[in-house]
Amino acid sequence: MLTADQLYHSPNVLAEYYRQFRVAERLLLTGHSHQAWPDVALHGMEKCWQDAATHIDDKWERAFAVAGQVKASFATLLHDHSGYYALGQNSHELVVRFLSALALRQRPRLITTDSEFHSIRRQLDRLAEEGIEIVRVPSQPLATLVARLNEQVNSKTAAVLISSVFYDSGLICPPLTELMQRCEQNGVELLIDLYHQLNVVPFDVEVQGL
Repeated sequence: MLTADQLYHSPNVLAEYYRQFRVAERLLLTGHSHQAWPDVALHGMEKCWQDAATHIDDKWERAFAVAGQVKASFATLLHDHSGYYALGQNSHELVVRFLSALALRQRPRLITTDSEFHSIRRQLDRLAEEGIEIVRVPSQPLATLVARLNEQVNSKTAAVLISSVFYDSGLICPPLTELMQRCEQNGVELLIDLYHQLNVVPFDVEVQGL
């Protein structure tokens, strides 16, 4: 276990794992997808390429084994013992796949907030152009957000899409247990975007009752 003193030391004790991004030589203040990537990410991509070149059509057994490890890691981070995990290239792809599975003809109503990242916002903007009702609930004040979302859920609602950490403010969404219960009572799907929280701020699906 690393100590705070090790992390505060210059160069940072983790710098040796980020040599490609030269974090020991420069200060990177960007977050999000522009942050430094560890060297192991490059090694993983090279291994993927080598497996494809070496094993051709027999590469899939190895690929699925690695995918299983990734899914298990997500489950550990979320303290989730019973979930099913689908992998995608990015959050945008996963949102599109989620929306494509909704019965929007029967339930032409989606609920979200006014603080969603573009992977959700862009898709909902496009659906609104096709006549789907998009209800955008203000994310603030946070104290009443869940209650205000609950008020909007009805039998015409197909899904609620919300972030656990709002990208435009960095504020953490309150627990969503009551919203999950409200969605279950009305047969509504709940999508929680953890992109800005996962492996940064703990998120426990059992504690949240999700």
